[in-house]
Amino acid sequence: MPFRFLKNLFSRSIRDQELPFDPEGRQALINEVKRQGLPVGGSPLPVVSLEAFFEGNADLGSIGCNLLEHPGTKAFYEVLRGVRAHPEVQQVLVEIYEVEEGDESMWPFSERVYVYTTVSDEIVYEWLESLEPDELIEGFTQGKHPNAPDPEVGFRVVGAWWD
Repeated sequence: MPFRFLKNLFSRSIRDQELPFDPEGRQALINEVKRQGLPVGGSPLPVVSLEAFFEGNADLGSIGCNLLEHPGTKAFYEVLRGVRAHPEVQQVLVEIYEVEEGDESMWPFSERVYVYTTVSDEIVYEWLESLEPDELIEGFTQGKHPNAPDPEVGFRVVGAWWD
């Protein structure tokens, strides 16, 4: 798995010193993902809150790992909390793509967040621009996970993806 190998090297060589690593938080996140069902290709992927994913996460390789100038996990967290604070946003969730249980220094990996909103893709992109998402898509990529709430009336789900 070349991607995982590169992510592993990246995670170990560069650490985000802005947020302290929390091994208990990591384990709590893994337990939540296991409760929902570990990611399996082709089926809906688990989703978690911003707090569950970012609090205690010092692993730059956990999200946006291919960005040439990674802003840091703290910046991701702050921007996404700011997006969630907009009145036109119902929720922001992080999709868990992969869990590496054997390496205790690695946080679960995400390549996508979902914004439940009433605004256009252009506005969502403006909100996320500093995080440089590669693509915005309508809806859930592999279907809605049972743990994901339904959008309220008038809201839709926009997925932001980092390659």
